[in-house]
Amino acid sequence: MDADILHEEGVSGDEFNSMELEAGSSRADILDGISSGGEVNEEFGRANEILTRVELDLACSSEKLVNLSVLTMHLATRETDFESFMSEKDNMQVESMEKALEFDLLSGILDSEVKELNKFMEHLETYIISSREAISSFKHLGETFFKMEEKLLDSEESLKQSRDQVSEIKMQAADFHRILSCLHGNENRNDENGVNVSEGDRLSSGNTKIKMQTIEQQRHILRMLEKSLAREIDLEKKFAESRQIEEELKPRIHTLEEGMVSMEEETMDVSERLFEAQNAAVVFMGISKELLGRLQLAQFNLNNSTHRETELRSKLEESTVKLKAKESALRTLQSSDTRLSDFVQAQVDTLKEKLTEVEKKFILADSEAFTMREKADSLEKQLKESELNLSNAKASLDESREQHDALYSLINTLENDTADLKAKLFEAEKRAHNAESKCKLIVETNTELIEELSLLKGQDLTSEKVDFLEMQLKESEIRLLNAVASAEASQEKQNMLYSTIGDMENLIEDLKLKVSKAENRADSAEDKCIILSETNSELSEELRFLRGRLGCLEASLNQAEEMKMATARDIGIRTQLIANLLMQLGMERERLHQQISGLATENKVLIVKLKQTYKDHSIVQSHENKGNVKDFLFSKQDSTAAPARETKEEITKSSVGGSEFTRHFCFL
Repeated sequence: MDADILHEEGVSGDEFNSMELEAGSSRADILDGISSGGEVNEEFGRANEILTRVELDLACSSEKLVNLSVLTMHLATRETDFESFMSEKDNMQVESMEKALEFDLLSGILDSEVKELNKFMEHLETYIISSREAISSFKHLGETFFKMEEKLLDSEESLKQSRDQVSEIKMQAADFHRILSCLHGNENRNDENGVNVSEGDRLSSGNTKIKMQTIEQQRHILRMLEKSLAREIDLEKKFAESRQIEEELKPRIHTLEEGMVSMEEETMDVSERLFEAQNAAVVFMGISKELLGRLQLAQFNLNNSTHRETELRSKLEESTVKLKAKESALRTLQSSDTRLSDFVQAQVDTLKEKLTEVEKKFILADSEAFTMREKADSLEKQLKESELNLSNAKASLDESREQHDALYSLINTLENDTADLKAKLFEAEKRAHNAESKCKLIVETNTELIEELSLLKGQDLTSEKVDFLEMQLKESEIRLLNAVASAEASQEKQNMLYSTIGDMENLIEDLKLKVSKAENRADSAEDKCIILSETNSELSEELRFLRGRLGCLEASLNQAEEMKMATARDIGIRTQLIANLLMQLGMERERLHQQISGLATENKVLIVKLKQTYKDHSIVQSHENKGNVKDFLFSKQDSTAAPARETKEEITKSSVGGSEFTRHFCFL
């Protein structure tokens, strides 16, 4: 067991030295980075690293102090063996020498470890001062500065407590050295052959000093136990704080879950709106196709109307040609029978009927043009409605974009909250692990204290033997009284120790239960954080997909708008052309009607003149009448041929202009 203790102490010293070197190098690097870095964020991060490094160094020193306290307790148990060794007469046995050598080695190891720990404490104190100077530049941060300053104050207090413990360990080491010096004096005295009364008095005074030292050590052990109880109380406070933090985190996690549910509902609404927008886009495409079909039908109807106009014009030309032929026949046959006049009248009536038919056809063309205008107006209304629907779709898309931006900001806030939760959970786990290590050390100290109490029980028997063998009656009575008092005090202390040990065991069990609960809660919180991260990743993927779909919809809407504008322009141009065509058709119709009415009046005038000439020259002779009639007819034909030719030229010109217009319209 002693060899194991020596091995553990040696290893802890090497680890402590290596950790001290690493801590010194890391501190130097951090201070150089703070002096060289100019950015505030980097300095703040490095200051936090400094504080964490100080806390780690303090934890290392506290662990080292616990190990040294265990070693001092072990040496205190060995001190009782020295009392029995010094009380026996044959104190030069091999076992007693081995115990003395072991005690000497352990005390030397304790001295070296205490010196190293004292150096490390001094170095840590200088480092805390330098870190305070570095943190003083962050006074403008407010709460963060006060938190960092509180951490430094806590570290200073813990450093002071560790200093006090080191001083107590030094005092115990000095007591151990005194015992060793007494041992060496006894060995020199046993080597001498003469033993006198003065040396016996010194030995008795040395024994009294050893007893007083054991009492002081027991008091020191009780002080250390009180300090351990105070630390356990601090641990309970820290666990209570961790419980409060967990209770504070529970409503936040509940609110986060509710936020996730609301986000899922909003994403469902957005997906429904996007689906509606897609359906609206499909409907708009169908409407645009229908509009294009209607435009094609309108173009086909216009082509048919132009074809009918050309047919009507050809019929008019044919009718004019027939009229001219009939007029020539009338001029040549004026001298003939009245049947010619009747025949001409019948032909004129047929021509009038044809003209009325032509007028009816023109009226039908006008009605068709009016219907085409109405269709164009309806198409324009439908285009306006489609524009309104497109504007509504754009507004809905803008709203969906705003909702996506809001969702993205909420996701970012959720990611930040999950990161804070993970950091707090990591700190709680660290505290739980530290508490477990401290609980284990307390259990070990309790077991060693029980062994020490058993050794103290044996100490009472050795003191009674020394009182009966070496001292006189007066001194024996005094020593008996002292032994009884010390026994009563030791019994009281043992009772106190048993009660404290029981309380400590109960506290350790409670702490273990609390640690297990904290671990379970931390695991549940980690699971929730993992679920939140997975949901956040899924939401980000859905947002990317929705953004891609939005881009496609915007492109399709832009194409639809361009097609709509092109169709609107085509419709406007074609409506203007249709209006111009209708105006020109009306003008042509009026002009043809005037020409036909003029021809009809001229025919009537010619008939009247023929009748008058026939009545006036009925008395004249036949050959004279014939010659005069021929001359008159030839002159009349010349006079009537000129306006007929003029009308024919005008009709041909109008037909040529109409054909050119129809060609231009067909080309368009």
